[in-house]
Amino acid sequence: METTYNFHGYEIPIDLMVMTGGGPDTLESISDAHINGLKRYVGLAAGQSALEIGCGIGRDAIPLIDILGPSGSYLGVDITRPSIEWCQQHITAKHKNFTFHHFDVKDQFYNKSGKLLTRDCTLPAQDESIDLVILQSVFTHMFPDDIKHYLKEFRRVLKKGGLIFATVFLYSDEILASARQPNRIPSNLRFEHETTEGFRINDLLWPTGAVALTEKFFDGLLEDSGLFKVRALKGFWSGFYSDPDPYMGQDALILSK
Repeated sequence: METTYNFHGYEIPIDLMVMTGGGPDTLESISDAHINGLKRYVGLAAGQSALEIGCGIGRDAIPLIDILGPSGSYLGVDITRPSIEWCQQHITAKHKNFTFHHFDVKDQFYNKSGKLLTRDCTLPAQDESIDLVILQSVFTHMFPDDIKHYLKEFRRVLKKGGLIFATVFLYSDEILASARQPNRIPSNLRFEHETTEGFRINDLLWPTGAVALTEKFFDGLLEDSGLFKVRALKGFWSGFYSDPDPYMGQDALILSK
């Protein structure tokens, strides 16, 4: 059985690939969708400085090498140490402007032995040094206090006019009713457990496995962050929208300062 998968010339360990949220059969399609979404909604250009939270095994970092070019920079952060070590050994070794940092945050699934809380972590980037912050399926695994912490950190590191692209699960009563219809979608995201008004979890046994919030609730988290919402984008995860972005399973929020 193959233990690695060739992706843009990199032999990626399949076990680490799966931890990022997809195997050999989906890695390229997910990466293509992510990159196309970024190009469409926030723009990608040579020379930009990008920060990605939840970079995993480099699924999006690797195609960004050619897009950002040698004049750009990329910083990837993740809580899965083996993934970060692989990226350092194989990506940074070839491209010094692409760096990776491990946050030893305790997580029920991805880092059980972690010693830190998310709010203990300071992003390893200078003030007002980042053009674009990327979070693909990160806020979908975080509780409100951790989201607020990251928003304040993004405010610190983001350049004036810089952008944040963060995927989320946004819900209303109508959206939840659609998601809960039998055989409507394969994801089984029902979000039946409300922990506070406007915030829900999908599985009581794995609370951070998937979380959802209302747009109003997220707006409340933004109030003290120094950031503002540019727009919200519709994903197809719930089956509710007749015109979702065909490349986006989750919804997304674009923020700026």
